[in-house]
Amino acid sequence: MHFVLVLAMLCLCPNAWSSTTRDEQSIIAKWTGENICAMGVGRFYSISETEMRTLFESQTGMLYNDIPIEPTESERLSITSQLTAYIASVCPSELENYRRR
Repeated sequence: MHFVLVLAMLCLCPNAWSSTTRDEQSIIAKWTGENICAMGVGRFYSISETEMRTLFESQTGMLYNDIPIEPTESERLSITSQLTAYIASVCPSELENYRRR
């Protein structure tokens, strides 16, 4: 019986197993987009993890460890689509650089 309940939850509520909320996913996507637009893709992805942690925590109010290391497919699609849309609207010149990353 428990297996059926778990299976139903996975099929009907895929976000029930996400480690981040929709709001957190939006924050992660917007923060990443803002910093890519400010620094450029190359610079953004070349900063150290320590600098990334400091920037993220000081600019979002979230913990760096809140960023999912292995996001669910739902989380990955949500963050990626929001991030791509942000870059396309704010700094389209960086969009191709981001896509090649």
